[in-house]
Amino acid sequence: MSYTWEPRWEKFRVESHGIVFYTCRDRITGMITCPVCVNARETCLGGNAGKGKQEPVFFYTVEDLIYHIRDYHARSAFRAKSR
Repeated sequence: MSYTWEPRWEKFRVESHGIVFYTCRDRITGMITCPVCVNARETCLGGNAGKGKQEPVFFYTVEDLIYHIRDYHARSAFRAKSR
């Protein structure tokens, strides 16, 4: 029995609320990553970019991912601009 999980990432297109973006999804579990938290460009989209956060955040549904991006990343960006 193994206590570790080795994800097998695939490119995943998210289309919701008129917005389209790409992120990573595990082929086995179907879990979706936040493209900002995991830095999807380095993880599964085949590019090189700056470092993202090191704590991966996973979601089961696209709606949960959208809520996370809206509430966590977008609001913190607006707070930083207003200072």
